[in-house]
Amino acid sequence: MITSREFGTLPDGEKVIAYDFVTEDGFQATILSYGATLQSLTFPDGTDIVLGFDTLENYLGEHPYFGSIIGRVANRISGASFEIDGKRYKLPANEGPNNLHAGPEGFERVNWFGEVKGETLILRHTSPDGHQGFPGELMTELSFTFNGAKLMLNIRAATDKPCPVNITYHPYFNLTDGGATPATDHKLQINASFYTPTDADNLPTGQISSASSNEDYRYSEPRGIEPSSKLDQNFVIKDVENDKKSEMAKVAKLSSVTTGHKVIICSTQRCIQAYTGEHIPEMIGKSGTQYGPHHGIALEPQGYPDAINHKAFPSNILQPGELYNQTISYTFRPGAAQA
Repeated sequence: MITSREFGTLPDGEKVIAYDFVTEDGFQATILSYGATLQSLTFPDGTDIVLGFDTLENYLGEHPYFGSIIGRVANRISGASFEIDGKRYKLPANEGPNNLHAGPEGFERVNWFGEVKGETLILRHTSPDGHQGFPGELMTELSFTFNGAKLMLNIRAATDKPCPVNITYHPYFNLTDGGATPATDHKLQINASFYTPTDADNLPTGQISSASSNEDYRYSEPRGIEPSSKLDQNFVIKDVENDKKSEMAKVAKLSSVTTGHKVIICSTQRCIQAYTGEHIPEMIGKSGTQYGPHHGIALEPQGYPDAINHKAFPSNILQPGELYNQTISYTFRPGAAQA
């Protein structure tokens, strides 16, 4: 069941709508029209497992993309620029000299148009040609369903000019207490054989390396999150030789040793960015909760980062007449339930 209510009002007077989901298995979720934000996700025992805020005003301020949809292009674009068909496009540099998550006015800063069709929430947005330097008018549609214990997000987009597109979802999970304490009682498993090495600016070098050969990125079996963790890394689920874009694959599992709660992430995307929240700032979240470093873990299915600037990576350029079509699912398991 999906119901809607007002969540707040933007400075221009536009209303932000909260869409509340309740499933037959006793899960609840709230998704906002602003930023398509996953504002809460509550287990049947009452534990809200995602970081976020109680008010719209906090989402309008600076925060580390709590629960946001990210686009047009997630992750980093080196030099905040790229070239298509001999033309150079310049983007806002919002992380040093580079572009992060499309710039300061990305999809997370948009109030999406919402429509409920049966058990599906559809959010739509059209990004104008030239917005933040990107070419082409990009029409994007997000479809959310939440049945039983599975939250499903389908992302579709089309453009009228060639443009890089790499859209992801950015909830931070804490399966113990929603972010009141560091998630260092969690275990993370990532079903990836490869990763993309990065430089000092966390930009890909263009290489694809074996995860099993580097202890820092060996997550093929569940592994505890250390208090000193600095994990902010793209893992390759589908390498260049074995890429089948249309197939869903189980990419990651996160679990709390304390509560036994789990989330299993599947996706059609080629990669997933795993971030253990080292740079979450000290800030007040929902219900007065004090957040800080490592209080949440973000797992972001995506295409290859900075693919537009690396010929060895699969292209992320969406052409006119093509449909960008990617799916992410989150399956939740309460307590000691087995995956």
